[in-house]
Amino acid sequence: MKKIFKYILLIIMAVFFMGQSAHLFTTTTYAKPSLPKAPEITGASAILIEPDTGTVLYEKDPDSKRYPASITKIMTALLTLENCKMDEEVVYSKQNIDSLTPEDSNIECKIGEKMKVKDCLYALMLSSANETATALAEHISGSTQAFSELMNQRAKEIGVTGTHFANANGLHDDNHYVTASDMAKIMAEAIQYPMFLDVIHATTYTIPANNKRKKPYQSIQRHLMLFPTSQYYDADVIGGKTGYTDQAGKCLVTYAKHGDVSLISVVLKSEGDIVFDDTRKLLDYGFDNFSFVNISEKDTRFQTSSFDNLVSPFSDNSKTVSLDKNAYIIIPNGVSISDLDTEISFRLTDDSFASITYKYDNKIMGTAKIQYINSGSTTTEKFSTTAQTQESTTKLTSVAKSAESPKNSAGKTKDDKTKKRGNSSTLLTILIPLLVVIIVAAIVTIFILHRRKLNKIRAMKRQRSRSIDF
Repeated sequence: MKKIFKYILLIIMAVFFMGQSAHLFTTTTYAKPSLPKAPEITGASAILIEPDTGTVLYEKDPDSKRYPASITKIMTALLTLENCKMDEEVVYSKQNIDSLTPEDSNIECKIGEKMKVKDCLYALMLSSANETATALAEHISGSTQAFSELMNQRAKEIGVTGTHFANANGLHDDNHYVTASDMAKIMAEAIQYPMFLDVIHATTYTIPANNKRKKPYQSIQRHLMLFPTSQYYDADVIGGKTGYTDQAGKCLVTYAKHGDVSLISVVLKSEGDIVFDDTRKLLDYGFDNFSFVNISEKDTRFQTSSFDNLVSPFSDNSKTVSLDKNAYIIIPNGVSISDLDTEISFRLTDDSFASITYKYDNKIMGTAKIQYINSGSTTTEKFSTTAQTQESTTKLTSVAKSAESPKNSAGKTKDDKTKKRGNSSTLLTILIPLLVVIIVAAIVTIFILHRRKLNKIRAMKRQRSRSIDF
């Protein structure tokens, strides 16, 4: 009997350890690649964004209010490009020139001097001329106060929330402040103008002689990362704007491009030329660790055959669901589309009826429009109604949920680790009941064999007893 219990105990222990091993194997989770380690910088506030998608790649206290100094002139330049022609003449007023102090950045303008808007832009962005900023403000709005109101109005249109402008040049004012996040948005708006890019990329510019200036004036760029002879030179840098006051510290906004990736960095309240080191660290971090991905080429979950016969809520014709072919997102190197979380937002616009937002570690990597296109056509259907059908909503929501699961729409598993977990889970589902049946059968068999052995012994005893009696 002891042997029987010994066998049973061995079988139970074997099943227990097999179950534990299978459990450990199936609960092993897929470890997503972690975000690259962010650099340490001196600046009190900073941000690094990809301007086309708005993706934030790095941030350090990005929403704290800081004094901007002369990076204010990016907004002044933006409003100049939006409100002036390059050949218009700007006149430097007596009030403007009289307000200058010896410490102010200037290009030695005279009262009544006339200068073309184009020349003013170069003086503004390269020499950081304060009197030029004021002259442009007066030219556009009639006064610096009215221009400040225009600056704040335009800032709201861009979507900034923590910024307030009190002048056009950035001279200190307690009521004149920005955030790193807001300055990145303003810069992203300004770089849409080719003229702005030409100006900030120039290392020098000659302002021609005019009615008050007998000799040409040479404006020299202050962004040291543009000069090949500088220790801070970076071939990827397109340009930007420097700024400094005692209250603001050293500030720098930079636009750079490497391959197909563009970046805007903002560093506020840094120290001396360390601001260029800070900026280089941010740009290297962005270019070395992130890549562009075309959504329509990489994410097929929203372009499957299951949508071929989906009826558009905006047309009587059959449509095919498609992602915007020009939509890109920027993601960390080593991360795939299947690693990203997705959220669908239904909103009718001229060229889409919904959008999908891609996230990684709760950080938005970018968005793509979801469109209906004519079957066999690459032309997007233009919508004329805001109605949406429950069918399209249900199907797209279903796909969005499946996009967040380990499997994609084609039924293929995310990776080998996920596949192993799925296979082992199925194996365990079959194996455990089978082992239970085997154990029960083994116990029953042992019990029957034991009963037979006992019966045989008893029969032999009875037979022996009968022999003795005779």
